[in-house]
Amino acid sequence: PVTLVVTDKYGKHAQAGLNQRVNDPKNPLPPYAQLDSDPPTQYVKKPVKFDASKSHDGDKQPVVKYVFDFGDGTPKVTSPKPVVYHPYDKAKSYPVSVVV
Repeated sequence: PVTLVVTDKYGKHAQAGLNQRVNDPKNPLPPYAQLDSDPPTQYVKKPVKFDASKSHDGDKQPVVKYVFDFGDGTPKVTSPKPVVYHPYDKAKSYPVSVVV
């Protein structure tokens, strides 16, 4: 950890520290995926907005490809954009996922 010690005019000390992460550019960190839906509860046949825009690569740069699985047996959707819409045919809870 990096440590800093400061001394005030009265001779009193205070200390602060942190752990600094340094990444190897030859071995980047894995991407981070986050998925939100709007509205969280929707009616049959009405589209749900799925938003993965808070996802990023290991360098916190935008993701270049998103693969959405809507959990209802329909084909996965690959998109260069983080927002897609999908309606459902049946009322139930679906396990939706995104891979970045």
